[in-house]
Amino acid sequence: MSAAESTPLALVTGAGGGIGLGVSRLLTDRGYRVIAVEIDESAAVAAARAIHEGAIPVGCDLSDRDQVAALCTRVREEWSDRLDVLVCNAGVIVPGDVADATHQDLDTQLSVLLKSPVQLIAATVEGMRRRGRGHVLATVSMGGVLALPGSAVYSAGKSGLRAFLSALSAELRGTGVAVSGIYPSGVDTRMLQRETLDGGSTLNFVSKVLSIDHVVRGYARALRTRRLEVFLPYTDSIVTRTMALSPGLSNRAIPLMERIGRHGRARYLKRKGLA
Repeated sequence: MSAAESTPLALVTGAGGGIGLGVSRLLTDRGYRVIAVEIDESAAVAAARAIHEGAIPVGCDLSDRDQVAALCTRVREEWSDRLDVLVCNAGVIVPGDVADATHQDLDTQLSVLLKSPVQLIAATVEGMRRRGRGHVLATVSMGGVLALPGSAVYSAGKSGLRAFLSALSAELRGTGVAVSGIYPSGVDTRMLQRETLDGGSTLNFVSKVLSIDHVVRGYARALRTRRLEVFLPYTDSIVTRTMALSPGLSNRAIPLMERIGRHGRARYLKRKGLA
């Protein structure tokens, strides 16, 4: 068996840029061979090249049920003996009111944010539990703790993923398999820039927008501590989790927070040259 064939594997979705690329490089530095999953083959090849020459490119549109099923089959049949880390990072958001959303907008968001991670995680933990080791991680969001108007489907997907990770962690207690969710507030990624220009929630800008490096360090902390939830920054999570205790009251406070966020949004757009 060659060195490449014996190296532990880490599968990362949305590996081609931003958080996914940063986490993939972190895992490579820690001795893992990364399976770089992107929306199609050309994007996956580009991601693998950006990560490391040994990375494995895999094209998979996570909104396509058949493609997700095929990827899960590969997880079970090709990689289960060496897949030690799974990172569900791919994301999508279509800002706007639910009443204005198309069927495709709703389904795509739910598929990428919730359905596909659930299927991939189920396929992965089957082998991890059998071997008695492994770590499942996911980029969730503060939006999975406090629902955001204008991003209702995104919040539903992320909050559903949070509940799934929590229950899964309890199921896997004592097996040697860890489960971690990373919960950042707004992160300076291409997705945030597109969301902002498309009229996304100003609540992303109530506090300072995080850098990608900040989130990668959060992943490093999760890998080290194996904690179920890592909030970035922790101080933001205190307010967010407190507001989430009473959705009715938090909905009354949101207009005030949106006014604060509008100022932060204006500063962000000016700094990025998008104003």
